[in-house]
Amino acid sequence: MELTVWVVAVAVLALLAGLLLMLAVRGMRGSRGLASGKTISLDRITLRSQCLGLAGRPDRLIKTGGTIIPEEWKSSRVLRPWHRAQMGVYFVLIEEELKTRPPHGFVICGDGTRHRIDNDDRLRAWVLELAGQIRAARSKVSMPIPVDPKPVWCRPCGMRAHCGQASI
Repeated sequence: MELTVWVVAVAVLALLAGLLLMLAVRGMRGSRGLASGKTISLDRITLRSQCLGLAGRPDRLIKTGGTIIPEEWKSSRVLRPWHRAQMGVYFVLIEEELKTRPPHGFVICGDGTRHRIDNDDRLRAWVLELAGQIRAARSKVSMPIPVDPKPVWCRPCGMRAHCGQASI
């Protein structure tokens, strides 16, 4: 009989410890800016768009209310414009690959501050324009830069072997 009392006491203590741990974790998650919802990916899914030439891996994808919400965690304590652009890319990729348009996403800064980024047409247009500029710049990388070099400049140049315009 004494053994049964001890087993029950240990089981009750283990249950209480588990509940306290769950409450502590919930509090820590809230203080770090993490949202509730079912996590469907924790930095494991790389989303790609071949036609747009974009790819990205959100830190967290949450399924809540029938939609998917991306979260991106930053060590910065300040929301920067490129954080908004990155979230805009995630919106486009999620819509294309997962066939659902997120209404918003969150950038969580290093101090736990949550910044809600709305998925609006203005952000989408800005991200697609940036992607177009990057694609245009990449296409010009192999184009020669028109120069009129002097032989004295070409001799020490480290790119001379790759240059079709070298004077020597």
